[in-house]
Amino acid sequence: MYIPREGDRERYNQHLEQLRTLDDDELWLRYESALDLGIVGSHAQNIYLFALWKRGRERALRFATELSGGIQIEYGRIISIEPLA
Repeated sequence: MYIPREGDRERYNQHLEQLRTLDDDELWLRYESALDLGIVGSHAQNIYLFALWKRGRERALRFATELSGGIQIEYGRIISIEPLA
């Protein structure tokens, strides 16, 4: 569960900028790496996954747009990260 802290917006924006430089294949590799790791519950991981999800949605990548599988976010909270069918 994500609970906002001071400085999160800056960290999120840094991740977005870094992810912006990656092509779709590199974003997929990032998703697959996060999938292999799973959700470990760290605050920093949540911020990174939010940014990865945002970039994926901007590019209409399946890991951020599918209703089952991929990165699932509801009500501003990361619910799961699952393989895509």
